[in-house]
Amino acid sequence: MPASQRLPVPSRYQTTRSQALQLFAERGFSRVSMRELADYLGIRPGSLYHHIESKEALLFELVEELYEELLHGAQLIKRRLGSPAEHLHGMLEAHLRLHASMGEHFRLAEYDGHCLGEEQQARIGALRERYERLLADCVERVTGQALGNSRRAALSGVVSLLNQLPAWVQTPRLSPQAHLDLLGDMAMSALQGALRAPLD
Repeated sequence: MPASQRLPVPSRYQTTRSQALQLFAERGFSRVSMRELADYLGIRPGSLYHHIESKEALLFELVEELYEELLHGAQLIKRRLGSPAEHLHGMLEAHLRLHASMGEHFRLAEYDGHCLGEEQQARIGALRERYERLLADCVERVTGQALGNSRRAALSGVVSLLNQLPAWVQTPRLSPQAHLDLLGDMAMSALQGALRAPLD
């Protein structure tokens, strides 16, 4: 269930999650020891497990939250009125907009997902595949053609690009909307190039 639909969690736990997310994003998950995490949170190392199950469980929860939000946004767009091209543009824009509130989540998902356990990686992989299927369905409605295996693999690469693009492209002179428009144009160009298909 996306975070926007969850019941409120205890404020102390939410604070712990938020602070841990910041530290992981700044330093890199694998570089943060349990002792360093406890110091950063201002608690004793021995009492850390009263606040979190484990470092890996917390990472999993944060990455899972990101993909649930992406899926929720994509499903909302799919239910909207509009042409297939409008739905595709809407999906790309929603993905890029999510960086404003979940930029640190994206960083963890792209750079630290390999630190998760096998079962956790499988769960995240399944969520990402669901998201990629929704995007693929959208592309197929625009082009009127089914995507083959090579194009689906290219689409997966475009999702990785979407996960990282706002962090790569800094445009301090542009307004937030102009910056978003630029990112959207870049994402659409990348998608067209990867699929070698017109998507307007």
